[in-house]
Amino acid sequence: MPDINRLETLFRSFLSDAQILSDPQSRAFYGRDWLKDFTPNPALVLLPNSSSEVREIIRLCAREKIAIVPSGGRTGLSGGAAATQGEVVVSLERMRKIHEINRIDRTVRCDAGVTLEQLQTAVASQDLYFPIDFSSRGTCQIGGNIATNAGGIRVIKYGNYRDSVLGLTVITGTGETLELNGSLFKNNSGYDFRNLFVGSEGTLGIIVEATLSLVSRPKDTVRALCGLDSMHQILPLLTYCRDAFSGLSAFEFMEQLPFQEVVSHRGLRNPLSQSYTAYVLIECEVDSIDHSDSVRQVLGEAYQKGMIADVVVSESYAQANELMNLRDLISETLSQHHTIHKNDISVPVPTIPQFLKELHETLGTIYPTFQVAVFGHVGDGNLHVNVLKPSGLTDQEFWKQCHEADHVIFKAVQKYRGSISAEHGVGLLKRDFLNYTRSEAEIALMRGIKAVFDPHGILNPGKIFC
Repeated sequence: MPDINRLETLFRSFLSDAQILSDPQSRAFYGRDWLKDFTPNPALVLLPNSSSEVREIIRLCAREKIAIVPSGGRTGLSGGAAATQGEVVVSLERMRKIHEINRIDRTVRCDAGVTLEQLQTAVASQDLYFPIDFSSRGTCQIGGNIATNAGGIRVIKYGNYRDSVLGLTVITGTGETLELNGSLFKNNSGYDFRNLFVGSEGTLGIIVEATLSLVSRPKDTVRALCGLDSMHQILPLLTYCRDAFSGLSAFEFMEQLPFQEVVSHRGLRNPLSQSYTAYVLIECEVDSIDHSDSVRQVLGEAYQKGMIADVVVSESYAQANELMNLRDLISETLSQHHTIHKNDISVPVPTIPQFLKELHETLGTIYPTFQVAVFGHVGDGNLHVNVLKPSGLTDQEFWKQCHEADHVIFKAVQKYRGSISAEHGVGLLKRDFLNYTRSEAEIALMRGIKAVFDPHGILNPGKIFC
């Protein structure tokens, strides 16, 4: 642990006392993300007000060889924002200015500390729409979203964060400011460093500002909940919906267990007549709510063809929100009522049913006391695998078995040519499993790239790889 008093003296040369937090409560709060696997132990927390202050912080830390953990809303689930080794946490929560919303080219330029909900509300006031969305919208920050290339429920139509990022301003591990691509839609003048920083998890530089592309606001949204008797109904239904709905914006999958957990613990109404093996939440952007009749007709035909066992289609804004809550509240509900071990993985979409069958069979044989709850984004192959702690296990034994089970899960992922991290990043949680997704040559190239942008090794050290 560095000399905290000396550090505070150094940072006070350009930061106020209110921007430097050293009390145990603040260090514990800012030193972890939503994953509780790692014990926070930062030396200090710094709250810069501007990109120039971020630059000075990095330059001082580079000179003094002090490690930095960049911090956004800390809603990640891989330990990417965890500070466990006496690092300095640099939180961008005070940098929340939206600089410009441009209706001509449909872009927004904002600070990295702006929350997703703040951004969505601001662009909506200009009759524009930022389509990437997830349940942590009120807390997560744009910089952290970009640094992890977050996805969410509408990737099937709008892509991951990477697809909405036009330009970035970043500060590298030497304190150099890079303005990458601005607001250009086309720029083929050499390497695209902007995309290199998307998903880099704060290991190459700190994102301080972003320019994002926007779209027209959908006039209305219709949602439908489908009950399925078999996992093998998922892919035919996906193909059918893609062909039938030009405005298909979400196709979300839930196994029976996580669906029942939400209904039970949240006191929500199950809109279907009985329980099913799996559920699919469909969202379509339409010209008016009257189009719910056409959605109902198409899904009625899917029922007649045996693709689904039951279906309910929203008839109002309130009912559409009720249906989304059944999916949106799963992660929060599981975390509140269970000790869980989360895995965020992806496999090729056509392999999902067979992968799930093999995953449950393998885990059921090796770890018969584990309950496994799976849900996710079928349209892009992203599955969230949640292992629930059995009542008879201590936390310590549970985490030990989960670490062993991860090898089983990732071997299955590797077999299907998938990824150990779909949208949450690698962080600390999956660092030791990177070889299941990346070759030795790829990892060596990653190390080389980091050495260029962060030659002193001060930015989020130990994350992604050692």
